[in-house]
Amino acid sequence: MAESNGHLMTSYDLRGVSRPSANSAATKTVIDAFFNQDGRFLDFDGGYGVFTRWMRDVGYDFWHSDAHCSNLFAQGFEADLSGACRYELVTSFEVFEHLSDPTEKVDLLFKLTDSIFLRPSYCRNLPRQSIAGGTLALNMASIFLLHTQVSKSSGTGIGTTYVASGSNFHLLTRKHISERWFRLAVRPRLSKVMYLLRRRSSLQPRDFQAAMDRAKKGPTQRP
Repeated sequence: MAESNGHLMTSYDLRGVSRPSANSAATKTVIDAFFNQDGRFLDFDGGYGVFTRWMRDVGYDFWHSDAHCSNLFAQGFEADLSGACRYELVTSFEVFEHLSDPTEKVDLLFKLTDSIFLRPSYCRNLPRQSIAGGTLALNMASIFLLHTQVSKSSGTGIGTTYVASGSNFHLLTRKHISERWFRLAVRPRLSKVMYLLRRRSSLQPRDFQAAMDRAKKGPTQRP
């Protein structure tokens, strides 16, 4: 698996739809608990854009970025990575374990945000040789190693707090966030309940109208 290509579909990747569904509940709960719900968010290396579309449908202003995969579901919402736009939170799921130098990406993302919410692949039962060209999923030790590397890298680790969860979600942030409350927020049962109880107005109607307007103007027009 080539670097950053973890989201390209393969015959054995059967979680292309269920994965965004599983991640959305925890992401929504974390945003509601610790971040500005009306802020702008980025899904980094977001594959085909399913997660970005999903989060917009439940009311959050998510934008998509993936240089190695076609954006099929979040067209018109390609993120600005130039540094001109700041993001309240960046999500990155099943990405960092495929990078040869994760600190380089962390350094890039911390120029765009103060908080990175990540989740490594869960593939403990797969033999190492079955993940061609990549590495095994990050375990807790690898996450701590990543934090150590981030803290030592120039500029990036300064003022950065590492918040780990008891599940498979992790947070690198410059904000002062209680690890105890973060662990609670990403518990699957709680996040699913909060996902259902705390509803926001979907951005789908607005996005649909914007898509219709773009179609009338022509394919070269941006929103």
